[in-house]
Amino acid sequence: MSAEQREISLIIPTKDRPDNVDRLLGSLQDFGYLERSDFKPVVVDSSSTPDTRQVTLSYPAEYIPAKGLGKSTAMNLAIDNLPSKYIAFLDDDIVVLNSQWLDRLMSNFSEESVAYVSGRVIAAETTTEAQEKWEKKGALDKGTKRIVAGPEFFNRFYLHGVPVQLVTMGANHVVKREVLQEIEGHDERFGPGEPIGGAGADLDLTYKVLQHGHTVVYDPTAVVAHHHPDTMEELKSKLYVYGISDTAIHTKFFVEFGDARSLFQLVYRPGQNASRMLRSLAGRYPLPANILLAGIAGNLIGPYEYFKHRNHPRRTDFSSSP
Repeated sequence: MSAEQREISLIIPTKDRPDNVDRLLGSLQDFGYLERSDFKPVVVDSSSTPDTRQVTLSYPAEYIPAKGLGKSTAMNLAIDNLPSKYIAFLDDDIVVLNSQWLDRLMSNFSEESVAYVSGRVIAAETTTEAQEKWEKKGALDKGTKRIVAGPEFFNRFYLHGVPVQLVTMGANHVVKREVLQEIEGHDERFGPGEPIGGAGADLDLTYKVLQHGHTVVYDPTAVVAHHHPDTMEELKSKLYVYGISDTAIHTKFFVEFGDARSLFQLVYRPGQNASRMLRSLAGRYPLPANILLAGIAGNLIGPYEYFKHRNHPRRTDFSSSP
């Protein structure tokens, strides 16, 4: 089936992790996804070696080279070249757990207003101290309650800033392609390999979908598993970068969208981590204090990082897309 006829394309962004890609594609194969005529995975590869290409082409999957590009830019490149009606996204450290994952995500699009659907992410394993502690804290898991967020949700948080993190899951989601075009895809200043790392591009995407009047759904029945960082040092580095992006993206919402509500988040985020650190020192929070301190440091640096890279040029021009 040609790209023009295909209903759903799955973008898998990756860089120098062929084993991860093999594991994810293998899980899709195990549960029959690679036999579906309406669906095809597309590996978007920023790697410096040909290993990921070789792995990808050993499966019935498409391969798009994106050498030297950060994650957001690479995904925008893929969106530009995949005229499917829906674009799904999984990170390369994800594995699919059953044959219902995609259909459960897609079932939410029965409502015309729905433009973005995210699913639940649980731990693939908790065999190390870092994995166990992060999962005990909640890690990427947003729980078992279905959440529907539309214009009322976007407009009702008068003081607190829009809590897009409640419905955002960059590692497991589907978006209508026409909406991705409308909002001009991912902000190429944010994300792994971009000037500002972390999850800011994911939060920004959800914000823009809501800002444009569409509905976002979090469906906890569409479950996949994530391979968490193995070591405490890796976890510390991840939460530091996440801390930067959490406040950098809210600085963007304030400066570029005029959303004064995000000023609250610039205070709340480091305050929340400080509260957690105090609880950790008292033995009442699972993550060690030094890891939470790294998150606070990231939160404080975030606004500076935004202004430092505010004028970073964009590579993808959605105005020329098909």
